[in-house]
Amino acid sequence: MTSIRSIPLVVLSSVLVASVLLALARMAAAQTETAPILPDTVVTADREETPRDKVTGTVTVVTGKEIEERQLRTVPDVLRYVPGVSVQQSGGPGSQTAVFVRGANASQTLTLIDGMNVMDPSTATGAIDFAHFMTENLDRIEVVRGPMSTLYGSAAMGGVINMVTKPGSGPMNGAAFTELGTRLQTTSGGFLRGSDGRFNYNISAVGLYAPGEPVVSPRFWPAQGGFIGNDPYRNITLASRLGVDLGDNAQLTLFNRYIDTQLKYDQITFYDPNANEWTQQLFNRLQFDGSFLDGRWKPTVGIGFNNIQRHDLDLPSVQNPFPLTQEAYYNGRRLQADVKNEFVISDNLNLLAGVDYDRSWLYSDADNSGSWGAATQTGFYGQGRATVFDTLTVSLGGRIDTHSQFGTVSTWRIGTTYLAEPTDTRFKASYGTAFKAPALFELYGSGFFCAGNPNLQPEYSRGYELGVEQGMFERKVKAGVTYFFNSFSNLIQCPPPYTGLQNIANAQSDGIETFLQLSPYRWVDVILNYTFTHAIDSGTGQPLVRRPTSVFGARADLRPLEGVRFGLELLQVSGRNDYDVVTGAIVQPSPYALLRATAGWTVRKGVELFARAENLLDQQYEEPEGFKAPNFQAFFGVKATF
Repeated sequence: MTSIRSIPLVVLSSVLVASVLLALARMAAAQTETAPILPDTVVTADREETPRDKVTGTVTVVTGKEIEERQLRTVPDVLRYVPGVSVQQSGGPGSQTAVFVRGANASQTLTLIDGMNVMDPSTATGAIDFAHFMTENLDRIEVVRGPMSTLYGSAAMGGVINMVTKPGSGPMNGAAFTELGTRLQTTSGGFLRGSDGRFNYNISAVGLYAPGEPVVSPRFWPAQGGFIGNDPYRNITLASRLGVDLGDNAQLTLFNRYIDTQLKYDQITFYDPNANEWTQQLFNRLQFDGSFLDGRWKPTVGIGFNNIQRHDLDLPSVQNPFPLTQEAYYNGRRLQADVKNEFVISDNLNLLAGVDYDRSWLYSDADNSGSWGAATQTGFYGQGRATVFDTLTVSLGGRIDTHSQFGTVSTWRIGTTYLAEPTDTRFKASYGTAFKAPALFELYGSGFFCAGNPNLQPEYSRGYELGVEQGMFERKVKAGVTYFFNSFSNLIQCPPPYTGLQNIANAQSDGIETFLQLSPYRWVDVILNYTFTHAIDSGTGQPLVRRPTSVFGARADLRPLEGVRFGLELLQVSGRNDYDVVTGAIVQPSPYALLRATAGWTVRKGVELFARAENLLDQQYEEPEGFKAPNFQAFFGVKATF
């Protein structure tokens, strides 16, 4: 029987051997032009469009084309395979999903959609639940790792995740797709995009329904008489990006995204037939972009409003006659405004200056026991980026934020990258500081246990990274390794006697991220990555929970014939510390390996058949301790485009 630890070697060897054999067989006929693996520019790393070779930090860009070909339907599905990122989902589709970047807490990574802060003011720590974000209508997802508060303010301690929607252009075009899984999970959606004169548009809709699987761990099933019901989930997402040109040098764009979901969920150790959660999320942003003085001054002005509502209802049942909370409402709202100015002094010198305003509100009512509060934050930032001899780039920035509750905090960052052109070797290094403001629940939450504390101060972090990337054979092969270190201080916790929150904890994380990309021909790509993370509580020396020590990923994409493609992906996750759901003691959930396969065939112009298989090995595993992950499921679908 093949052990889990041997699986990466077996699959990796098979992928590499198959790729080499295919390459040799078709070498004479194959085109030597290489399809680019990565886009040429990055937006999130410097909060402006920056050539990749001038980015001084570590960033991963997953393009919309890649998301579509890999058939990744949700944002957590995408993030699982990003180096330095750990995804913890408490069951199947729709279950609460947390994302950890380089060992930081889930609330310490800022999440954006088209520049909008979509963190949830109504959650206990201000973190966002990634479970409900679909990938339809996304142009790309950018993941910047390391302290980024200098440009983005609060919560950008582990990094920034930015989901960017695709602008409409050209004649009207669109697509519609539908798929059905062997466990009757179905997803359908489509988009309509294009431009007409001064106007451009992109409108999309997607719906997901999953009958669900039990999320209660099988070890608790005997106590339930061997029967555990399913946990169905429904998601409807509508999104649009509407733009109008205001002359030759300016554009006004309206971004909208609406998410409506319903999830039937269970208690941790037993089936609960009456527990349901409904969520409604609305994100809106109006943005002005200009380019004046022959492109030397590029201002951006934006204003946005978010409204996130959650409703939990758990009526008494035979299985759960006395629910801890029968009914609860949560509402988080956020008003954002920002002004950004990019000054292109020369081809090798850029300056950035701006101001961000954020006003957030919290309201909750759980069985007539409520919390409410609001906070305002304003940040002023600036950054300069200079390039010398087209090979050495240095960026330096600083920021001052004022908060209505705790006062003022300052952050800064410096980074550099050097490209040795003769060998196509890029070196990079950066150091930065970051912070996270206390969440509204942490400031104003009511209750007998772990109540809010209006005197809380922000959490702080500092971190650095050193890395090198090597291109070979005209960048048909690319490899890289990055070492990172982060120190977290003033962390908010609830110490004994568990009556209130305090700034008392410290932690640190360090590790290595590596990758290898091979694209010898247009029809084959092989991508490997490995992340080692050592994240500990500085006070106790114990590993932080839900941070895997090792994550290995391998992927092969093959396009042997025009209109035909195949993909194979492996994700192996090591053991990690977690809390036992019954006793609270530290336990180590077992490591697991996930194998998925995809296929697509364009049968005629505008019609494509596709299929994929998730969890091909039918691994029985738990990401967070006590929550059963989905079993094997195959999907079959069709997509029509015009």
